[in-house]
Amino acid sequence: MSPTGFVYPVGTPPVATRFSQTGTLYLRRDNPQRALYLALEGIESDPENAVHYYLAGTAYARLGVLEEADAMFDQAERIYPAYELEVEPERAAAWAVALNDGMEAFNVGELDAATEAWQRAAHIYDLRPEAHRNLAILFAGEGMYSEAIDVYQRALAGLEKLPATRVLEREALREREERSAGIEESLTRLLLFTNRFAEAEPLLRRRLAREPGNLDAQSDLATTLAGQGRHTEAAEIYTALLSSTTIAATQARNLGVALFRSGDFFGAGQAFKRLTELQPNSRDAWFNFANSLFAAENWDALAAAGDRLVQLDPLSENAGLITARAHLEAGDEDAARRGLGRTDEAPVYLKELKLRPSGAQTTVEGRIVGNRAAPGTAFRLRFTFYSDQGALGSETVTVLAPPAGEDEAFVVAFEGRATAYRYEVLP
Repeated sequence: MSPTGFVYPVGTPPVATRFSQTGTLYLRRDNPQRALYLALEGIESDPENAVHYYLAGTAYARLGVLEEADAMFDQAERIYPAYELEVEPERAAAWAVALNDGMEAFNVGELDAATEAWQRAAHIYDLRPEAHRNLAILFAGEGMYSEAIDVYQRALAGLEKLPATRVLEREALREREERSAGIEESLTRLLLFTNRFAEAEPLLRRRLAREPGNLDAQSDLATTLAGQGRHTEAAEIYTALLSSTTIAATQARNLGVALFRSGDFFGAGQAFKRLTELQPNSRDAWFNFANSLFAAENWDALAAAGDRLVQLDPLSENAGLITARAHLEAGDEDAARRGLGRTDEAPVYLKELKLRPSGAQTTVEGRIVGNRAAPGTAFRLRFTFYSDQGALGSETVTVLAPPAGEDEAFVVAFEGRATAYRYEVLP
Protein backbone atom coordinates (compact mmCIF):
# COMPACT_ATOMS: atom_id res chain seq x y z
CA MET A 1 0.00 0.00 0.00
CA SER A 2 1.22 3.48 -0.88
CA PRO A 3 1.24 6.36 1.64
CA THR A 4 -1.74 7.73 -0.28
CA GLY A 5 -3.76 4.55 0.39
CA PHE A 6 -3.45 2.91 -3.03
CA VAL A 7 -3.18 -0.90 -2.85
CA TYR A 8 -0.93 -2.29 -5.57
CA PRO A 9 -1.45 -5.60 -7.35
CA VAL A 10 1.04 -8.12 -6.01
CA GLY A 11 2.79 -8.81 -9.29
CA THR A 12 6.08 -10.68 -9.09
CA PRO A 13 8.15 -9.38 -6.18
CA PRO A 14 11.83 -8.68 -6.93
CA VAL A 15 14.49 -11.13 -5.80
CA ALA A 16 18.01 -9.98 -4.97
CA THR A 17 20.76 -11.50 -7.12
CA ARG A 18 24.50 -11.18 -7.25
CA PHE A 19 24.02 -8.73 -10.13
CA SER A 20 21.62 -6.50 -8.20
CA GLN A 21 23.55 -6.63 -4.96
CA THR A 22 26.84 -5.70 -6.58
CA GLY A 23 25.18 -3.13 -8.82
CA THR A 24 23.57 -1.45 -5.81
CA LEU A 25 26.98 -1.15 -4.18
CA TYR A 26 28.34 0.55 -7.28
CA LEU A 27 25.41 3.00 -7.24
CA ARG A 28 26.19 3.84 -3.62
CA ARG A 29 29.80 4.49 -4.65
CA ASP A 30 28.59 6.83 -7.42
CA ASN A 31 29.56 4.52 -10.24
CA PRO A 32 26.34 4.27 -12.28
CA GLN A 33 28.15 3.06 -15.40
CA ARG A 34 29.35 -0.10 -13.65
CA ALA A 35 25.96 -0.54 -12.00
CA LEU A 36 24.29 -0.36 -15.40
CA TYR A 37 26.59 -3.02 -16.81
CA LEU A 38 25.65 -5.42 -14.01
CA ALA A 39 21.93 -4.60 -14.28
CA LEU A 40 21.92 -5.38 -18.00
CA GLU A 41 23.72 -8.67 -17.30
CA GLY A 42 21.03 -9.42 -14.73
CA ILE A 43 18.26 -8.74 -17.25
CA GLU A 44 19.89 -11.11 -19.71
CA SER A 45 20.16 -13.87 -17.12
CA ASP A 46 16.74 -13.35 -15.50
CA PRO A 47 14.47 -11.19 -17.68
CA GLU A 48 11.43 -11.45 -15.36
CA ASN A 49 13.16 -10.21 -12.23
CA ALA A 50 12.01 -6.60 -11.68
CA VAL A 51 15.04 -5.68 -9.58
CA HIS A 52 17.35 -5.66 -12.60
CA TYR A 53 15.08 -3.25 -14.50
CA TYR A 54 14.80 -0.97 -11.50
CA LEU A 55 18.57 -0.98 -11.09
CA ALA A 56 19.11 -0.31 -14.81
CA GLY A 57 16.59 2.53 -14.76
CA THR A 58 18.27 4.12 -11.78
CA ALA A 59 21.69 3.84 -13.40
CA TYR A 60 20.43 5.31 -16.69
CA ALA A 61 18.73 8.14 -14.80
CA ARG A 62 21.91 9.06 -12.95
CA LEU A 63 23.80 8.98 -16.24
CA GLY A 64 21.24 11.36 -17.76
CA VAL A 65 20.00 8.86 -20.35
CA LEU A 66 16.40 9.49 -19.45
CA GLU A 67 14.49 7.83 -22.28
CA GLU A 68 16.21 4.54 -21.48
CA ALA A 69 15.63 5.14 -17.78
CA ASP A 70 11.93 5.67 -18.40
CA ALA A 71 11.66 2.41 -20.36
CA MET A 72 13.45 0.43 -17.66
CA PHE A 73 11.33 1.91 -14.87
CA ASP A 74 8.18 1.06 -16.82
CA GLN A 75 9.33 -2.53 -17.13
CA ALA A 76 10.11 -2.74 -13.41
CA GLU A 77 6.63 -1.49 -12.54
CA ARG A 78 5.00 -3.82 -15.07
CA ILE A 79 6.49 -6.82 -13.29
CA TYR A 80 6.15 -5.44 -9.76
CA PRO A 81 3.72 -2.48 -9.61
CA ALA A 82 4.74 -1.40 -6.10
CA TYR A 83 8.15 -0.45 -7.47
CA GLU A 84 6.47 2.90 -8.25
CA LEU A 85 7.23 3.89 -4.66
CA GLU A 86 10.98 3.60 -5.31
CA VAL A 87 10.88 4.71 -8.93
CA GLU A 88 9.07 8.01 -8.29
CA PRO A 89 11.90 9.62 -6.26
CA GLU A 90 14.47 8.54 -8.87
CA ARG A 91 12.37 10.10 -11.62
CA ALA A 92 12.00 13.33 -9.64
CA ALA A 93 15.75 13.54 -8.97
CA ALA A 94 16.60 13.01 -12.66
CA TRP A 95 13.98 15.59 -13.63
CA ALA A 96 15.53 18.19 -11.33
CA VAL A 97 18.99 17.68 -12.82
CA ALA A 98 17.71 17.96 -16.40
CA LEU A 99 15.58 21.01 -15.55
CA ASN A 100 18.60 22.80 -14.10
CA ASP A 101 20.75 21.78 -17.08
CA GLY A 102 18.17 23.40 -19.33
CA MET A 103 18.10 26.59 -17.27
CA GLU A 104 21.88 26.91 -17.37
CA ALA A 105 21.92 26.41 -21.14
CA PHE A 106 19.07 28.87 -21.64
CA ASN A 107 20.73 31.54 -19.54
CA VAL A 108 23.79 31.54 -21.80
CA GLY A 109 21.72 31.50 -24.99
CA GLU A 110 22.22 27.84 -25.92
CA LEU A 111 18.62 27.20 -26.93
CA ASP A 112 19.22 23.83 -28.61
CA ALA A 113 20.86 22.48 -25.46
CA ALA A 114 18.08 23.92 -23.31
CA THR A 115 15.45 22.31 -25.53
CA GLU A 116 17.19 18.92 -25.36
CA ALA A 117 17.52 19.08 -21.57
CA TRP A 118 13.89 20.09 -21.01
CA GLN A 119 12.71 17.36 -23.37
CA ARG A 120 14.56 14.82 -21.24
CA ALA A 121 13.09 16.29 -18.07
CA ALA A 122 9.54 16.25 -19.46
CA HIS A 123 10.01 12.65 -20.58
CA ILE A 124 11.10 11.26 -17.22
CA TYR A 125 8.68 13.02 -14.85
CA ASP A 126 5.40 14.88 -15.30
CA LEU A 127 4.15 15.55 -11.79
CA ARG A 128 5.64 19.04 -12.01
CA PRO A 129 5.10 21.28 -15.08
CA GLU A 130 8.15 23.56 -15.17
CA ALA A 131 10.08 21.69 -17.86
CA HIS A 132 6.96 21.22 -19.98
CA ARG A 133 6.08 24.91 -19.72
CA ASN A 134 9.58 26.08 -20.63
CA LEU A 135 9.74 23.69 -23.53
CA ALA A 136 6.34 24.75 -24.85
CA ILE A 137 7.34 28.42 -24.71
CA LEU A 138 10.47 27.66 -26.75
CA PHE A 139 8.51 25.66 -29.32
CA ALA A 140 5.86 28.38 -29.67
CA GLY A 141 8.56 31.03 -30.09
CA GLU A 142 10.00 29.03 -32.99
CA GLY A 143 6.60 28.64 -34.65
CA MET A 144 6.38 24.94 -33.70
CA TYR A 145 2.79 25.30 -32.54
CA SER A 146 1.72 21.66 -32.75
CA GLU A 147 4.71 20.61 -30.67
CA ALA A 148 4.00 23.33 -28.10
CA ILE A 149 0.36 22.28 -27.86
CA ASP A 150 1.36 18.65 -27.32
CA VAL A 151 3.75 19.59 -24.51
CA TYR A 152 1.15 21.76 -22.78
CA GLN A 153 -1.36 18.91 -23.01
CA ARG A 154 1.14 16.50 -21.47
CA ALA A 155 1.78 19.00 -18.69
CA LEU A 156 -1.93 19.13 -17.89
CA ALA A 157 -2.15 15.33 -17.90
CA GLY A 158 0.71 15.20 -15.42
CA LEU A 159 -0.93 17.74 -13.13
CA GLU A 160 -4.03 15.55 -13.00
CA LYS A 161 -1.94 12.80 -11.39
CA LEU A 162 -1.06 12.63 -7.71
CA PRO A 163 2.27 11.46 -6.33
CA ALA A 164 2.41 7.92 -4.99
CA THR A 165 4.93 8.58 -2.25
CA ARG A 166 3.24 11.38 -0.31
CA VAL A 167 -0.11 12.97 0.44
CA LEU A 168 -0.36 16.54 -0.84
CA GLU A 169 -1.45 19.16 1.68
CA ARG A 170 -4.20 21.65 0.87
CA GLU A 171 -1.73 24.40 -0.06
CA ALA A 172 0.11 22.10 -2.48
CA LEU A 173 -3.18 21.10 -4.11
CA ARG A 174 -4.17 24.74 -4.48
CA GLU A 175 -0.81 25.51 -6.10
CA ARG A 176 -1.29 22.66 -8.58
CA GLU A 177 -4.73 24.00 -9.48
CA GLU A 178 -3.28 27.46 -10.13
CA ARG A 179 -0.51 26.03 -12.29
CA SER A 180 -3.00 23.96 -14.23
CA ALA A 181 -5.18 27.03 -14.84
CA GLY A 182 -2.18 29.02 -16.09
CA ILE A 183 -1.13 26.27 -18.47
CA GLU A 184 -4.70 25.91 -19.73
CA GLU A 185 -4.75 29.63 -20.59
CA SER A 186 -1.47 29.35 -22.53
CA LEU A 187 -2.73 26.24 -24.31
CA THR A 188 -6.03 27.93 -25.14
CA ARG A 189 -4.26 30.87 -26.79
CA LEU A 190 -2.30 28.49 -29.01
CA LEU A 191 -5.38 26.45 -29.90
CA LEU A 192 -7.27 29.60 -30.88
CA PHE A 193 -4.28 30.90 -32.84
CA THR A 194 -4.10 27.64 -34.81
CA ASN A 195 -7.92 27.43 -35.26
CA ARG A 196 -8.19 24.22 -33.21
CA PHE A 197 -11.51 25.43 -31.86
CA ALA A 198 -13.01 22.09 -30.77
CA GLU A 199 -10.04 21.48 -28.47
CA ALA A 200 -10.17 25.02 -27.08
CA GLU A 201 -13.86 24.89 -26.17
CA PRO A 202 -13.69 22.65 -23.05
CA LEU A 203 -10.74 24.65 -21.71
CA LEU A 204 -12.67 27.90 -22.11
CA ARG A 205 -15.76 26.43 -20.47
CA ARG A 206 -13.64 25.32 -17.50
CA ARG A 207 -12.18 28.82 -17.25
CA LEU A 208 -15.65 30.36 -17.29
CA ALA A 209 -16.72 27.94 -14.56
CA ARG A 210 -13.89 29.40 -12.47
CA GLU A 211 -14.36 33.00 -13.66
CA PRO A 212 -17.96 33.42 -14.90
CA GLY A 213 -17.57 37.18 -15.35
CA ASN A 214 -14.40 37.03 -17.45
CA LEU A 215 -15.24 38.93 -20.66
CA ASP A 216 -12.07 37.80 -22.45
CA ALA A 217 -13.00 34.15 -21.89
CA GLN A 218 -16.57 34.80 -23.05
CA SER A 219 -15.27 36.51 -26.17
CA ASP A 220 -12.88 33.62 -26.87
CA LEU A 221 -15.68 31.09 -26.37
CA ALA A 222 -17.83 32.96 -28.87
CA THR A 223 -14.94 32.92 -31.35
CA THR A 224 -14.51 29.20 -30.74
CA LEU A 225 -18.19 28.46 -31.34
CA ALA A 226 -18.24 30.57 -34.50
CA GLY A 227 -15.13 28.78 -35.72
CA GLN A 228 -17.00 25.47 -35.40
CA GLY A 229 -19.97 26.81 -37.37
CA ARG A 230 -22.18 27.14 -34.27
CA HIS A 231 -23.14 30.72 -35.11
CA THR A 232 -26.42 30.80 -33.19
CA GLU A 233 -24.66 29.94 -29.92
CA ALA A 234 -21.91 32.41 -30.71
CA ALA A 235 -24.39 35.16 -31.52
CA GLU A 236 -26.01 34.80 -28.08
CA ILE A 237 -22.65 35.46 -26.44
CA TYR A 238 -21.84 38.31 -28.83
CA THR A 239 -25.16 40.00 -28.07
CA ALA A 240 -24.61 39.73 -24.33
CA LEU A 241 -21.07 41.04 -24.59
CA LEU A 242 -21.93 43.99 -26.78
CA SER A 243 -24.67 45.02 -24.35
CA SER A 244 -22.27 44.89 -21.43
CA THR A 245 -21.29 48.24 -19.97
CA THR A 246 -17.86 46.87 -19.01
CA ILE A 247 -16.70 45.55 -22.39
CA ALA A 248 -13.24 46.82 -23.27
CA ALA A 249 -11.98 48.03 -26.63
CA THR A 250 -9.82 44.94 -27.10
CA GLN A 251 -12.79 42.64 -26.56
CA ALA A 252 -14.99 44.62 -28.96
CA ARG A 253 -12.21 44.50 -31.57
CA ASN A 254 -11.73 40.75 -31.15
CA LEU A 255 -15.45 40.17 -31.47
CA GLY A 256 -15.59 42.23 -34.63
CA VAL A 257 -12.67 40.38 -36.19
CA ALA A 258 -14.16 36.98 -35.31
CA LEU A 259 -17.57 37.89 -36.69
CA PHE A 260 -16.11 39.36 -39.88
CA ARG A 261 -14.04 36.23 -40.49
CA SER A 262 -17.11 34.05 -39.97
CA GLY A 263 -19.01 36.06 -42.61
CA ASP A 264 -21.40 37.69 -40.13
CA PHE A 265 -20.89 41.22 -41.45
CA PHE A 266 -23.90 42.65 -39.63
CA GLY A 267 -22.64 41.35 -36.31
CA ALA A 268 -19.13 42.56 -37.10
CA GLY A 269 -20.55 46.00 -37.83
CA GLN A 270 -22.28 46.03 -34.44
CA ALA A 271 -19.05 45.10 -32.69
CA PHE A 272 -16.97 47.67 -34.56
CA LYS A 273 -19.64 50.31 -33.99
CA ARG A 274 -19.23 49.69 -30.28
CA LEU A 275 -15.48 50.00 -30.76
CA THR A 276 -15.93 53.43 -32.34
CA GLU A 277 -17.95 54.44 -29.27
CA LEU A 278 -15.12 53.30 -27.02
CA GLN A 279 -12.42 54.82 -29.26
CA PRO A 280 -14.08 57.70 -31.15
CA ASN A 281 -10.77 59.00 -32.52
CA SER A 282 -9.36 55.66 -33.66
CA ARG A 283 -8.63 55.47 -37.35
CA ASP A 284 -8.52 51.66 -37.15
CA ALA A 285 -11.88 51.41 -35.36
CA TRP A 286 -13.64 53.46 -38.04
CA PHE A 287 -11.74 51.65 -40.81
CA ASN A 288 -12.96 48.28 -39.54
CA PHE A 289 -16.49 49.61 -39.01
CA ALA A 290 -16.60 50.99 -42.54
CA ASN A 291 -15.32 47.77 -44.08
CA SER A 292 -17.95 45.73 -42.21
CA LEU A 293 -20.70 48.06 -43.47
CA PHE A 294 -19.29 47.83 -46.99
CA ALA A 295 -19.30 44.01 -46.84
CA ALA A 296 -22.89 44.11 -45.55
CA GLU A 297 -23.85 46.69 -48.25
CA ASN A 298 -25.32 48.92 -45.56
CA TRP A 299 -24.91 52.06 -47.66
CA ASP A 300 -26.70 54.64 -45.53
CA ALA A 301 -24.71 53.76 -42.42
CA LEU A 302 -21.51 53.53 -44.46
CA ALA A 303 -21.98 57.03 -45.89
CA ALA A 304 -21.91 58.51 -42.38
CA ALA A 305 -19.15 56.20 -41.10
CA GLY A 306 -17.08 56.83 -44.22
CA ASP A 307 -17.25 60.58 -43.76
CA ARG A 308 -15.85 60.15 -40.25
CA LEU A 309 -13.17 57.76 -41.47
CA VAL A 310 -12.03 60.30 -44.08
CA GLN A 311 -11.60 62.87 -41.31
CA LEU A 312 -9.31 60.50 -39.40
CA ASP A 313 -7.53 59.03 -42.46
CA PRO A 314 -7.65 61.89 -45.02
CA LEU A 315 -5.05 60.48 -47.44
CA SER A 316 -6.58 57.01 -47.77
CA GLU A 317 -7.62 56.22 -51.32
CA ASN A 318 -9.62 53.22 -50.15
CA ALA A 319 -11.55 55.25 -47.55
CA GLY A 320 -12.37 57.91 -50.13
CA LEU A 321 -13.58 55.42 -52.72
CA ILE A 322 -15.82 53.33 -50.44
CA THR A 323 -17.33 56.49 -48.95
CA ALA A 324 -18.11 57.86 -52.42
CA ARG A 325 -19.65 54.53 -53.37
CA ALA A 326 -21.80 54.60 -50.24
CA HIS A 327 -23.12 58.09 -51.03
CA LEU A 328 -23.86 57.03 -54.60
CA GLU A 329 -25.74 53.88 -53.50
CA ALA A 330 -27.62 55.94 -50.91
CA GLY A 331 -28.80 58.33 -53.65
CA ASP A 332 -26.60 61.36 -52.88
CA GLU A 333 -24.82 61.82 -56.21
CA ASP A 334 -23.43 65.26 -55.33
CA ALA A 335 -21.67 63.90 -52.23
CA ALA A 336 -20.37 61.00 -54.29
CA ARG A 337 -18.90 63.32 -56.94
CA ARG A 338 -17.28 65.54 -54.31
CA GLY A 339 -15.76 62.51 -52.64
CA LEU A 340 -14.41 61.07 -55.87
CA GLY A 341 -12.95 64.42 -56.85
CA ARG A 342 -11.28 64.91 -53.49
CA THR A 343 -9.82 61.41 -53.63
CA ASP A 344 -8.60 61.78 -57.22
CA GLU A 345 -6.93 65.13 -56.49
CA ALA A 346 -5.14 63.96 -53.32
CA PRO A 347 -1.45 64.91 -53.49
CA VAL A 348 -0.38 61.52 -52.14
CA TYR A 349 -2.04 58.48 -50.61
CA LEU A 350 -1.23 56.59 -47.41
CA LYS A 351 -1.84 52.86 -47.35
CA GLU A 352 -1.13 49.70 -45.27
CA LEU A 353 -1.17 51.62 -41.99
CA LYS A 354 -0.42 49.42 -38.99
CA LEU A 355 -0.38 50.33 -35.30
CA ARG A 356 2.29 48.39 -33.42
CA PRO A 357 2.53 48.79 -29.63
CA SER A 358 5.76 47.32 -28.27
CA GLY A 359 6.73 47.72 -24.65
CA ALA A 360 6.59 51.39 -23.73
CA GLN A 361 6.71 52.57 -27.36
CA THR A 362 4.14 52.63 -30.17
CA THR A 363 4.81 52.93 -33.88
CA VAL A 364 2.64 53.43 -36.93
CA GLU A 365 4.05 51.91 -40.08
CA GLY A 366 2.75 52.52 -43.56
CA ARG A 367 3.52 53.41 -47.14
CA ILE A 368 3.21 56.73 -48.97
CA VAL A 369 2.07 56.51 -52.61
CA GLY A 370 2.69 59.22 -55.18
CA ASN A 371 -0.35 60.80 -56.85
CA ARG A 372 -0.74 64.48 -57.85
CA ALA A 373 2.15 66.05 -55.93
CA ALA A 374 5.48 66.58 -57.66
CA PRO A 375 8.09 64.01 -56.60
CA GLY A 376 10.04 65.21 -53.59
CA THR A 377 7.27 67.49 -52.28
CA ALA A 378 7.40 67.51 -48.46
CA PHE A 379 4.33 66.85 -46.33
CA ARG A 380 4.03 67.16 -42.56
CA LEU A 381 1.72 64.67 -40.93
CA ARG A 382 0.70 64.92 -37.29
CA PHE A 383 -0.23 61.59 -35.66
CA THR A 384 -2.17 61.81 -32.41
CA PHE A 385 -2.08 58.77 -30.14
CA TYR A 386 -4.71 57.60 -27.65
CA SER A 387 -5.13 55.13 -24.83
CA ASP A 388 -8.55 53.86 -23.80
CA GLN A 389 -8.64 56.73 -21.32
CA GLY A 390 -7.95 59.54 -23.80
CA ALA A 391 -5.26 61.39 -25.76
CA LEU A 392 -1.63 60.62 -24.90
CA GLY A 393 0.20 63.04 -27.21
CA SER A 394 1.27 63.48 -30.79
CA GLU A 395 4.24 63.14 -33.14
CA THR A 396 4.88 64.96 -36.41
CA VAL A 397 6.64 63.25 -39.30
CA THR A 398 7.77 64.74 -42.62
CA VAL A 399 7.37 62.56 -45.69
CA LEU A 400 8.35 63.17 -49.30
CA ALA A 401 6.06 62.44 -52.23
CA PRO A 402 7.30 59.60 -54.48
CA PRO A 403 6.68 59.65 -58.23
CA ALA A 404 3.08 58.95 -59.20
CA GLY A 405 2.15 55.32 -58.65
CA GLU A 406 5.32 54.50 -56.71
CA ASP A 407 5.40 53.99 -52.96
CA GLU A 408 7.87 54.21 -50.09
CA ALA A 409 7.75 53.07 -46.45
CA PHE A 410 7.53 55.42 -43.51
CA VAL A 411 7.39 55.01 -39.72
CA VAL A 412 6.35 57.34 -36.93
CA ALA A 413 7.33 56.44 -33.36
CA PHE A 414 5.66 57.58 -30.14
CA GLU A 415 7.09 57.17 -26.63
CA GLY A 416 4.06 55.69 -24.95
CA ARG A 417 1.81 52.66 -25.25
CA ALA A 418 -1.17 53.61 -27.39
CA THR A 419 -4.22 51.63 -28.46
CA ALA A 420 -5.50 54.04 -31.15
CA TYR A 421 -4.40 56.89 -33.41
CA ARG A 422 -5.49 59.36 -36.07
CA TYR A 423 -3.54 61.72 -38.34
CA GLU A 424 -3.95 65.01 -40.12
CA VAL A 425 -2.05 66.88 -42.84
CA LEU A 426 -0.43 70.07 -41.54
CA PRO A 427 -0.12 73.20 -43.72
